[in-house]
Amino acid sequence: MGLFTSCFGDIDNHHNLYGYHKRVRQSGRRAAVTKAMIGKPENFVHTGHLGIGTVRGNNNSLNTDPEKLRTLMSQVSAVIDEDTLLGVPTEARRPPVPAAVGVASAMSEQTTLPGPENTPPSTPLEAADSTAAAATATESSGKTTITTAASVAEASSSTPRGPFPTHGLLPRTDTQAGEFVRKNPSYDGRGTVVAVLDTGIDPGAQGLQTTSDGKRKVVDFVDCTGSGDVELGEPQRCASGALELRGASGRMLRLNAEWTNPTGEWRVGAKRLYDIAPSSVRGAAKREREERFRKEAQRVADGVGAQRGKESKQGKDVKEDKEDKEKGKDGDKESKMTELDAQAAALALLGTAYEDSGAMLDCVVFHDGTQWRAAVDTEAAGDLTHAHAMGAYKTTGDVALLSRRQLLYFTLNFYDDGRILSIVVSAGPHATHVSGILAANHADEPQNNGVAPGAQLVSLLIGDHRVASLETGVALTRAAAAIVEHGADLANMSFGEPSATHNAGQWVQTLRAEVVRRHRCVFVASAGNEGPALTTVGAPGGTTAGVIGVGAFVGDEQMRTDHGMYEFVHDTSFTWSSRGPTADGARGCDVFAPGSAIASYPAYTQQRLRLANGTSMSSPNLCGCLALLVSAWKQQQQQQQNGGASARISPYRISNALLATARPFGDELGAGLVQTDDAWQFLMRHRQRVYEDVDYAVAVLDMGGARGVYLRNAEDSAQPRHLKVSVAPIFVDDAGDALEFDADGRRGQAANQRRFDFEQRVLLTADAPWVRVPDALYLGSDGSVFSAMVDATRLEPGRLHVATIRGFDSGAVERGPIFTVPVTVTKPLAVGPGAYVRLGTLSFQPTDVVRRFIAVPAGATRARIVLRTPNAEAHAAAPALFYLHCLQLAPQERFTAYELKERVSIGHPSFAAGAGSAEQRYQRFMDVLGGATLEVCVAQFWNQVDGHAVDVAVDFHGITPAGSQSARSPGGASGLGAAIAINGNYGVVRADFSAAVRPEYGVRPKATLDVLRTALRPLSATVAPCASERDIHPASGVAIHRLVLDYALETKSDGATIRPRLPALDGKIYESWADDFALAIFDANKRRVASQISYTASVTLRRRGSYLVRVQIRHRNEKDLEALKTAPLLVDTQLATKINIPTFPTLAAAFTGTVVGSRPAAGGSIARGATVPLFFRTELTGVPAEAKPGDVLCGSLSLSAQTAELPVEYVVPARAPAAEKPKAAAAAIDSEAALTPAESDRRALDEAIRSLRIGWIRKAKDDGVREQLVGDLLASDDADADFRAAVLSAQLDALDPARKTHLPWSDGARLTADAARSAVGVADRIVELTYPLALTVGLLQNQGHQAAGVGDADRRRRLLLAEDARDRLVGALTTKCRALAFLTTQPTASSRSSETSVDFVDVVAASGDGSLGHWLADYEKAVAELARWTGEKLQAEDAPFLVATLPLLVAKQSYGRALLSALRWIDGAPLLESNAAERRAMVELRDLLVSQLGWSVWADHLRDLALVERPSSYEAL
Repeated sequence: MGLFTSCFGDIDNHHNLYGYHKRVRQSGRRAAVTKAMIGKPENFVHTGHLGIGTVRGNNNSLNTDPEKLRTLMSQVSAVIDEDTLLGVPTEARRPPVPAAVGVASAMSEQTTLPGPENTPPSTPLEAADSTAAAATATESSGKTTITTAASVAEASSSTPRGPFPTHGLLPRTDTQAGEFVRKNPSYDGRGTVVAVLDTGIDPGAQGLQTTSDGKRKVVDFVDCTGSGDVELGEPQRCASGALELRGASGRMLRLNAEWTNPTGEWRVGAKRLYDIAPSSVRGAAKREREERFRKEAQRVADGVGAQRGKESKQGKDVKEDKEDKEKGKDGDKESKMTELDAQAAALALLGTAYEDSGAMLDCVVFHDGTQWRAAVDTEAAGDLTHAHAMGAYKTTGDVALLSRRQLLYFTLNFYDDGRILSIVVSAGPHATHVSGILAANHADEPQNNGVAPGAQLVSLLIGDHRVASLETGVALTRAAAAIVEHGADLANMSFGEPSATHNAGQWVQTLRAEVVRRHRCVFVASAGNEGPALTTVGAPGGTTAGVIGVGAFVGDEQMRTDHGMYEFVHDTSFTWSSRGPTADGARGCDVFAPGSAIASYPAYTQQRLRLANGTSMSSPNLCGCLALLVSAWKQQQQQQQNGGASARISPYRISNALLATARPFGDELGAGLVQTDDAWQFLMRHRQRVYEDVDYAVAVLDMGGARGVYLRNAEDSAQPRHLKVSVAPIFVDDAGDALEFDADGRRGQAANQRRFDFEQRVLLTADAPWVRVPDALYLGSDGSVFSAMVDATRLEPGRLHVATIRGFDSGAVERGPIFTVPVTVTKPLAVGPGAYVRLGTLSFQPTDVVRRFIAVPAGATRARIVLRTPNAEAHAAAPALFYLHCLQLAPQERFTAYELKERVSIGHPSFAAGAGSAEQRYQRFMDVLGGATLEVCVAQFWNQVDGHAVDVAVDFHGITPAGSQSARSPGGASGLGAAIAINGNYGVVRADFSAAVRPEYGVRPKATLDVLRTALRPLSATVAPCASERDIHPASGVAIHRLVLDYALETKSDGATIRPRLPALDGKIYESWADDFALAIFDANKRRVASQISYTASVTLRRRGSYLVRVQIRHRNEKDLEALKTAPLLVDTQLATKINIPTFPTLAAAFTGTVVGSRPAAGGSIARGATVPLFFRTELTGVPAEAKPGDVLCGSLSLSAQTAELPVEYVVPARAPAAEKPKAAAAAIDSEAALTPAESDRRALDEAIRSLRIGWIRKAKDDGVREQLVGDLLASDDADADFRAAVLSAQLDALDPARKTHLPWSDGARLTADAARSAVGVADRIVELTYPLALTVGLLQNQGHQAAGVGDADRRRRLLLAEDARDRLVGALTTKCRALAFLTTQPTASSRSSETSVDFVDVVAASGDGSLGHWLADYEKAVAELARWTGEKLQAEDAPFLVATLPLLVAKQSYGRALLSALRWIDGAPLLESNAAERRAMVELRDLLVSQLGWSVWADHLRDLALVERPSSYEAL
């Protein structure tokens, strides 16, 4: 439960380290007795500790004198048998136990160790019984408890005390489930279907294969998230005579000749294994793959290293004479060493950038004439000749291994007429464990069975692989539809989140109205693991009407087996279990069930069974108990109707029976432990009572329709509250009552007749004197209203006070209340002028939870909570773990907004061993909301067995903006609340601050900014209905609409940390008005780099560059989405360096520079009630260049160490205008004479015509037209050198149009031998024309460093012309190099498609018109000349330069040097849309060079990685 969705609670094993000390049992521990001390069977409630139980009477633990208990000994052996109590099948029971020995014998004989002369009892069970009989009573804190001699005798024995208590693996005794099945073997869940909304059940898990009556355990596996979807291409056919297809991965796929495909059409797609593998499998596979890859890559590196060593040795041993040196042999060796060094460096760079893409699994889908089938290439080898083509699991039961080594199983589904293949894979172990508790059936090991082994399951995956298995809105809506489609009787959901608004939201309404009420599905959900503070239940389990919310119970059955405790505490709830009430006063946690179990686990974890704790475990335990009831009801109904179909039992009838019979065990709010058999007896007693199928909606009208009375803040209980309470019946609907199914109106008539006949004459009671209600209420089908008075004025402040208003059917009072109105009062303690509250020394016994409530003073922003343990003398108590949980509620905020929750260890051994007066002291701080009640909850962890004392004190501090600037205190979940606004255009901004709570000392204001917040408007926005058949809304029956918004985002540095969000939808799932919110970030390669739901979080983008942020919002109403088509996306970018805002005590100081940091404002203190101004200078240094005027810089203002930081928002001011850049001269520099208007017009027209004709040189498609145009322009009378260079540059662009984006030999370059030779000639002419003027660039730039003079404008014009000439020269040399690269080096046609190597051909020699050496020499000279005109930075970072020059290294077989340059460019280049073609060319060159070097391991890796790094389209959200 909670932000990460998993309902696993605290794993308690490590806490048991504190439970090993032998102590005299104290108050609060379970009274342990033997069966010999129990009388009637109904008084015995088995605890799971073999032979030890607890006497109960009237549903409460009964501390009874052992002497009285011993008198009942004679009744035990004939009445009670442990296996009977456990519900263990007859064939699985242990041999019978001999008659119990007498008490006197047990007490005298079992105090010594077994030996040859003292034979132990014949069975371990008998030993446990007889030892436990030696019990003595002790007094502790005024309560009687029982201590057994077993704690001494058995602790010192080396002989095990008994067989393993297998019945405690999965607790069923405390809930009566085991006894119920024992008495009714066929009522074990058979005939029921239970939907499990979770992370997806593992098809390979043990115990989840068949039911107890031999049916398939899992009816269907459904991926509701879509994260396993494979989008398939258009149908294609195999080439004639070949059963092969080109897969989506690029591999050729060889198909199975035995497949039946009447149409001969195939669809292909691909899915990356890592995108659908659970995190544990993904991690293991990555480690194994990387280890294997590194070994192979190391062999390549070793080969290069060996060559380097060989060349180095030869260079030392061989002495070259002068003649050899002149011949260049030393130069050759040096060049070879340089090449090998480059290869080694390239390998190192490849290794550093290594990324495991995971296996890309090709999928082939076809129709066999009956159904869709698919084969998945799980080996990623392309060989499907022996593959099994799987069908949809629901119809075929097909299951296969997706990863053989990792034992990862999968199933398939098909949607939209075969256009979507769904690969269904578990997203985590959670669902499997939950399902094991609920319904596992281990035929050979019945002790491992779930609660309802006969039930069938529907696995509904709602935990999305893309967002760390969090639930999504899409998944929840599809799951609701799947529940209806599969006709599930019950549903279990061990998922949930804190909710800002209880009992509201699009999905919550759908669940309540369609799933529960109309389709009669009993919906059970976990309450959460966010306790022990109040109002910590999550949605939907603890906050939604119609959903049964379950808390986590722990009894000694679990203590013995699940948690390995040698001493037990009394029945309790787990400390971390969430508590009610809800914010609107409802119960919150309806019932409790065992919250731990050792149950089935996925095969891919390599663990059959595993312990897990949490309300995630209590929810399926309860759901299993209810499945037993539904199973029993169905079977009885069928018997009564002679095997005919029976009407489904309503969820309201089940819920009524459950709540009416739950056994109280000490929950503060009155929730009890499920009692299965008692609930069944209730159902049978009231089977004829039609009103059991009615629920009641309670609304406190004076409190906004709240479902209960919750007086939390001081003003709520300051005077008596007179309230109006509305009660209205809710009738269960029937799906068949809908108009489309009721042509003759009979079903509607019957339904309305039931409403017409409804009448309840209700008797009202209240169980507390401070709550008054009328005696009676008449209730018709339209409901009624009664008055109530709650007077909390005389209640003790600081404590929790609970009452309940109950309504009884006057004709069936013995049935129990038909509705209740919870009343909860947390009357807070007032805080005095010192803003300090001491709660005193609190004494704790095992399982104790102490909560106090404090009225936080208005203006307080921070609280300090101090815990002290005096340790005045050495004590024998074992150290204990405590929870400190402090919490406030803010309207329509999640309870996590103002929360402190920490674990604290009390009684540390260093203090316990004679520390004397040494004191343990824990000090914690939390932000608070002034005026709201703060709960301070201190709880001794449930399994800590000794008593402790803790002193608790709280004090408050606060400095807040004064007057109209008053801002909400920090701590809100959204982070977008009111803040101190500083407008950067103001120069100086003033803000006043006051200390309303107490004098504040140590005031040292410091304002910093660390986040840049920008608002992006969408580039595009489209609203359309969802196309998939899965996206029909279960309530309306029409397609859900979706709005897709695309935003352009650009980062300026590597490793930028951003957080994108839409405030209107941020942080909301269950309470959201929309069906779903999803967000994905794609890089310039279209690769998805992040996926998020409405709980948006910070994302680090590894590479600077361009990104697309795509947002999808789904809703049933198209008009509501249209209103969001221009919604801005807020993007928070973390600044690399914080910006300080200068802060001053006076306005004058803001200009004279006296900073507050160097001289404390107001003497470093603010008196209580005083107001102090601060002045902020708004001209800041360090504002990032990407911050545009109107953007916001966010940060905080710290005023003192004791007060909370206040949020600050700084509006980026308007920028000073940039200096205008000079424009290039339009005419020759020496043409300075003034022109007449006519001459000016003619000159402008001539220039325009010439520019147009030059432009057509690039556009002309016919070579003849282009050549004629070039000739005419060059022959014109006014064609000066600059003009001719422009004409020739245009001609050069036409000869090589792709010079910046494609390798010279690539198909995209469209070069030919003739065009390359022509390009060389044209480039030489351009160099000749531009060279003299280009040489003057340096001279003119140097002149620019001198002081501006009379000729400065003339110099700038000359410099622009010179730079233009230089650019043309560099461009010409670049194209010349590309042309020569084409003439000297290019792959052969056969090697273009090779995956392992590349061969090069001599194009010129092949054409028969020259030697390769001539062109190669020219190429070397051209590269050298080009390098002269470019700096080192450009040579390393300019892709056109590298694409033009690196082929020279290829031609000289210096592949390593070329590869190293390419890798460095790829590693450093930003991922921009504008350089996409350049990146593509450099990656192509990299891959070619790796293949040419023969590094097949890297070639294969890079080819596979390309499928992930550069997908062909954006992935669906």
